[in-house]
Amino acid sequence: MEQPPKFMPDKELSKVGGSLWLYIIMQLTLSFLFSFVAMPLIMYSLYYDYSAINACIEMLISFISGIILLWFMSSSFKQNIKDLKFTFKPKETIDTVSMMYFLNYAIGIIGVLLSKFGLPDTSPDFSLNGSVLFNTFTFISVVILAPIFEELIFRGMILNTLTKYNKMFAIIVTSLLFGLLHLNITQAIPAFFMSLVLCYMYVQTDSILVTILAHAGNNFLALMSAYSNHILITVLVLALVIYGLITMVLKSKEFNEFIKEEKTNENWYARFFKRIPNLLYLVFTILWIIISLFMNMF
Repeated sequence: MEQPPKFMPDKELSKVGGSLWLYIIMQLTLSFLFSFVAMPLIMYSLYYDYSAINACIEMLISFISGIILLWFMSSSFKQNIKDLKFTFKPKETIDTVSMMYFLNYAIGIIGVLLSKFGLPDTSPDFSLNGSVLFNTFTFISVVILAPIFEELIFRGMILNTLTKYNKMFAIIVTSLLFGLLHLNITQAIPAFFMSLVLCYMYVQTDSILVTILAHAGNNFLALMSAYSNHILITVLVLALVIYGLITMVLKSKEFNEFIKEEKTNENWYARFFKRIPNLLYLVFTILWIIISLFMNMF
């Protein structure tokens, strides 16, 4: 088992939370600018298709904020995206998608049951049920931009930074940060478990392309949920769920061995969240989720 470093670079850990704060600030700032400056122009060019306008704005915000954040994190963590490996591994990619989809399916069933007791669905609607422009912008944002930027940021930058201390710590913290960034309970929980799979498979395969393609595949299937009554979609979903369950069972021994190997006496979690930017990010996102949950309940 790898020995953790004797010195904990607190400044480096603080930059993780600082980077995510930059991302949140950029999202809010760009949303304001596009809403009050660019919207009239976009409205005119798209003939007042409001759903397409919003989808276009979200796509632009995702692209601009992703580019800026990657540049900032590359400089802060002294990591070059070119150094990441983009090895194509089809079996590992399919395994990752199937495990993610099985977990999402299981969590979805739990969510449906909880909704019977009054838990509202606070997640945004990403189904392709609008105009051609709306569907195009949504597809680009959800299936192309989000998987690329989120994987490069969370797996390529944050996970790579934290694994030098302890891989299990890195996987759990990266997944927690990723889940909370969605800022609503119905997305945060599935995103956390999805990230556990993505982080683990990235550590095992050392290929960012595996997680990008798997993330894109998962998001594409989410978009196709609007057509769940189609026989081909139903068969594909059931096949993935069954294959995902089988894959997780077959890998259970591998998971247990990995967890045992990564046991450490050092409380990396406490040291990470003692950093002010990281603690504030944790408190802010949890409060946002709780407030949005109560607002949707009443």
